[in-house]
Amino acid sequence: MLTLGLLPGSSEIKLHKINHYLAPIVDELLEFWDGIEIPAAKKNIRLALICCSNDIPAARKLCGHISASVSCHRCYKTANSNGNGNKSNFGGFDDMVDWFVERDLDEHRWNAELWRLCKSEEERKRHMSSTHVRWSELL
Repeated sequence: MLTLGLLPGSSEIKLHKINHYLAPIVDELLEFWDGIEIPAAKKNIRLALICCSNDIPAARKLCGHISASVSCHRCYKTANSNGNGNKSNFGGFDDMVDWFVERDLDEHRWNAELWRLCKSEEERKRHMSSTHVRWSELL
């Protein structure tokens, strides 16, 4: 089954609005996770999100990272620039052994949960600048 979802608007959706779009989708996924009985087929059907296909900025938003240039979704590497006015990138693989430390997914989820529990926008900004993580409904 393929479900196509497009985020409407003339510009890129803001981080704080994407969860409003995702919440009903996640609610349906959770409802179907336990499965539904289809009497005619005599089967219990379960549903899960297998993958998302999107560009890097959208992937970061869906997974709770705050920016495409701040961090990689798999490791702690941050984007760099060659200093010639070029855009930031994740190049410079000469020191791969030094920087490829795989992200701890439990830590990422915990930091996202802490972001969600922040009481003010200023508190959330401080939390994001130190952890580079925010809450996403898909977590």
